[in-house]
Amino acid sequence: MPADELRRRPTRREVEVLRTYIAAGSVAAAAHELEITETTARQHLSSLYRRTGVANAAHAAYLLGKS
Repeated sequence: MPADELRRRPTRREVEVLRTYIAAGSVAAAAHELEITETTARQHLSSLYRRTGVANAAHAAYLLGKS
């Protein structure tokens, strides 16, 4: 697998934060459930969006569901 493709692939933790955020309905609730700060949760989501080239959680979830 090319290095560029690996860099675009989200980490397991980023995907876990995304799934928890979608299920919980807010970053605050996801952070609480995962026992991390809201800032950390937001950083994971931002990194995931940047890696996958999406603008929001709905688009990220759609793309991850297709793969």
